[in-house]
Amino acid sequence: MNGLIFLDLDGTIEDSRADMANAAASIRNQLGLEQRPTESFFPYVIKGMDFLYRQCFPEALADPSVLEGNYVDENQILLELDRIYTLEYSRRINESTRCYPGMAECLAQLASDYTLALYTNKPEGLSKLLLEKLEIASHFQLVYGGDTLPESKPSALPLKTGIQQIARTLGCDATEVQSRSIMVGDSAGDIVAARNANIRSIWAGYGYYAEQPPGPDAVARQPSELPGLIAKILD
Repeated sequence: MNGLIFLDLDGTIEDSRADMANAAASIRNQLGLEQRPTESFFPYVIKGMDFLYRQCFPEALADPSVLEGNYVDENQILLELDRIYTLEYSRRINESTRCYPGMAECLAQLASDYTLALYTNKPEGLSKLLLEKLEIASHFQLVYGGDTLPESKPSALPLKTGIQQIARTLGCDATEVQSRSIMVGDSAGDIVAARNANIRSIWAGYGYYAEQPPGPDAVARQPSELPGLIAKILD
């Protein structure tokens, strides 16, 4: 088997912060909450959905009456915020979100040489929708979102599950697939997940995070570097 390449989505394939932040700002306006500069939401939309809801809509958690309906516990409030946000963000998911320069070409090249899988903390449904809107969905044989399995980053569970699934599909040993698997991502969680799965990793240094996390096997400063780095690691 040539190789199994897991890629993160937000901050690795594309920059979705503006659309995610605009969705949060729109919901605050709908709920009659004090408006904030859209850019102020950027740090909150890159660390998973639970963090986003808690940081972007703290008033709803403190006083559920800002939402329509009766909510008796925090979990119900978060579920309602998830419903509202998913609807609003889905409507504007690619207003400004685009692949990083050179990424579309990079994915096409990688998909011709390797098996590609997506591993992101973005919910699976939203991830698949965005892949379709960006016209890159056909490159990926597997998609693991933050809600696909009981665990998400920095857990290795989706990586290990993907390795097992590809091994079954190809009829080869999982240890062989594992030895030729790489995780590509811009966050420390991506690198830790790879380490937990005992696979190699590449840090996307062009993404959201300016500080390099410890332990990646290689660093890509732009998407066009990924094919060469992957080939070198798997050589």
